[in-house]
Amino acid sequence: MMPKKDLIIIGTGLSGLCAARLLRDKYNITLLEARDRLGGRILTQEGHDLGPSWVWPHQNNILRLIRECKLELFTQYTKGDALYDSPGGVQRFQSPPSAPSARVAGGLQRLIEALASTLPSDIIHLNEEVTKISCSAQRVRVETVRAKFDADYVISTLAPRLACENIRYEPPLDADVRQKMLQTPTWMGHTAKCVIEFQEAFWKEQGLSGFVFSHVGPLGEIHDASTKDKAALFGFLHPKTSSHDIESQVKEQMKRLFADKSEQITKIYCTDWKEERFSSTRHDHQGLAEHPSYGLKLSHCDERLFFIGTETAYDNGGYLEGALNSALDIAKRLKDD
Repeated sequence: MMPKKDLIIIGTGLSGLCAARLLRDKYNITLLEARDRLGGRILTQEGHDLGPSWVWPHQNNILRLIRECKLELFTQYTKGDALYDSPGGVQRFQSPPSAPSARVAGGLQRLIEALASTLPSDIIHLNEEVTKISCSAQRVRVETVRAKFDADYVISTLAPRLACENIRYEPPLDADVRQKMLQTPTWMGHTAKCVIEFQEAFWKEQGLSGFVFSHVGPLGEIHDASTKDKAALFGFLHPKTSSHDIESQVKEQMKRLFADKSEQITKIYCTDWKEERFSSTRHDHQGLAEHPSYGLKLSHCDERLFFIGTETAYDNGGYLEGALNSALDIAKRLKDD
């Protein structure tokens, strides 16, 4: 039997952990993570997802993975009317039906934990921010702020802009590769998300779905975020709204929308992904007018360094499904090596 080759995977979000899971039998794997936690842009606090949260019926691969990990899905609550929060006041309307979506009970961090549990704990290295990747004739060296690691292959799961701007390469990236990476928007790189817990889900009793569309802000789009045991709404910060003193701004908006019911707020959770240095670059702060057209096939070092992630996926790029698809594609490629 041929000895296993060495593989370094940079990033322990969905793409990185899935790639490690798929390739663990063929390679000696080392996982490097800049943060002090697993998950990347998946972040769950007290059962609430402050990063991505939804999956849809057509996303077969992520649904299959959730089933394999024996996690429970529940349907996003959308029953009832919506509210339009405008400068002229709050208006109630019947919103058109939306595509059915679902969330993971307990939050998506449970999926990250399930994936990590299938890997040896000693291959995962937290607080290892990668600063340089260099290629020799035989090996690829990855340098972090604390150590150096060598491998036959390296997979970077960082968003393309982050991988391009935050890491030095020897030899340098090809000009066309660098240009493509810088032109690819980081999904969620412009987003701030808040979850507001209440004593009860009073909007359901009022015949409201929890969906709010607002030109006033600070939250431009709001949805029901209730779990089995907690009543909650979540919202995305309007692109033109400052995240400074966001909690007091959110409380004022809840008061405008729901009057005295806003007094039922028990807790507010907020994450501004623009401020997360491992999730956003200065190029991402402007926001997006529409969902980007994702899909990239990028490599370096004579195809010994590969770049994957949800932004590289041609199918469902920007979604959890896209992150998983990128891992499936690279696993198939490297398994045949």
